[in-house]
Amino acid sequence: MTICISSLIAVSGFNLAEWVMEKSTRPKRSLFSRILGPTLVTVGITGVILGFALSNNGSTDIRVEGNPAIEALFPEPDAEVLRQTSIGIDLIAGYEAELTINGVPIPPDQINVLRDLENPRESAQTSGTFGSTLNRFLYQPLEGRAVPELQGDSNCVIAVYWPISDPTDRSTIEWCFTAL
Repeated sequence: MTICISSLIAVSGFNLAEWVMEKSTRPKRSLFSRILGPTLVTVGITGVILGFALSNNGSTDIRVEGNPAIEALFPEPDAEVLRQTSIGIDLIAGYEAELTINGVPIPPDQINVLRDLENPRESAQTSGTFGSTLNRFLYQPLEGRAVPELQGDSNCVIAVYWPISDPTDRSTIEWCFTAL
């Protein structure tokens, strides 16, 4: 029992001539539309995603961005500031800090600890509450204090910080900036 292919094609309603004609009349896609276009779109999208992933929200200091205990340094490293600018560190809640500016240790009673932006005076006097997310240790240069004025050039700060739960687990960060 031999079945003829042409009879199968005729029964199925398939028209080989129409199919061949349709294939040959369809416009051919160029190399750009087949390969280069989609590749360039993919590279562009990947670049945007990579750019967002590598951005560090304004801070260029990897020591701050890579350290979960430090939220910010004041002023930022390599910044240009006025000689009476506040200097300090913002830590996550549950940490304490000491500051040394240009080799001069700052006494604890001269460091303002801000734990509540809405009531900074009370915050500095009572050390705030542990429920607060603000934990800034700031020194304001003033006459009669350990450092009355910043040097008119490069100034360096060393902040030693530790968790309140373990005062022996101390870490250090140093940064410099310029006072005008």
